[in-house]
Amino acid sequence: MKKIYPLLLIIIACQLSSLNAQPLDTLYKKGSDALNSNDFKTALSYFNVILKKNPSDTKTLNSTGVAYLLQGDYENAVKYLSDAIKYDSVYAKAYSNRGAAYIFMKEFEKAFSDLQKAISLDPKELLAYNSLGSLYGYLNKLPEALEAYKKAEDIDPTYIETYWNRGALYLNIDNYDKALEDVNKAIELNPKSAKGYFFRGTIYKYKKDYVNSMKDYMTAIEIDPLEGESYVRRGILYLEMENYKQAVEDMEYGYKLKPELKQQTEKFYKEAKEKNK
Repeated sequence: MKKIYPLLLIIIACQLSSLNAQPLDTLYKKGSDALNSNDFKTALSYFNVILKKNPSDTKTLNSTGVAYLLQGDYENAVKYLSDAIKYDSVYAKAYSNRGAAYIFMKEFEKAFSDLQKAISLDPKELLAYNSLGSLYGYLNKLPEALEAYKKAEDIDPTYIETYWNRGALYLNIDNYDKALEDVNKAIELNPKSAKGYFFRGTIYKYKKDYVNSMKDYMTAIEIDPLEGESYVRRGILYLEMENYKQAVEDMEYGYKLKPELKQQTEKFYKEAKEKNK
């Protein structure tokens, strides 16, 4: 076993040496590609090499913050995004991203300040309007939320996140028809997104349209058989349809793929387990 450790150190050292030898633009491109593929560990490895060479690279600081934001590490997200803003006080996207992080941290005043700053710097900053819509939604300010989403839609009617977020807002206030309108637009823009179908399947479930709900969950699983939420949502649908055995199987499989969902949906799982006895 002792002989393995030096070999591992040599391999790691060679990999780091190879990264350090690459131009910063190349490293950033590779990091961005990894980030877009949700390979956060790889993205951060590239961004860290850049920041060791140039700690004030605002573009990389912002992307590093985004990588942490997407992983749910909001404290680190704020740290790197704040550094980006420190070196570039008019960096609209960094304010947008930090504002989004603050929403998740429930620091709403800071979020509102950052999002308004982003919009003042760039009136077409889409993420800021979408996050502002989410913020107003959290605060139960429906007219303000819908106005923010409308501005985002006017700026870019192909920006899919607007339809996801507004659709979720409509779903939360039980306006299922409006929610369907938005999710249908999202699916039209990206018909290969599993998220679109399990979201629409959930809307149909609330409408008690179990046939279309099941159809959409099946489609979501066909597109992405490793997306745990599709199985969990289908399991909850099976529970409502009184197919308890299938409900338990779906939810258990979904939890294996995405363990964090269990805490959110455990009451449904316990009910299915109890009724499946």
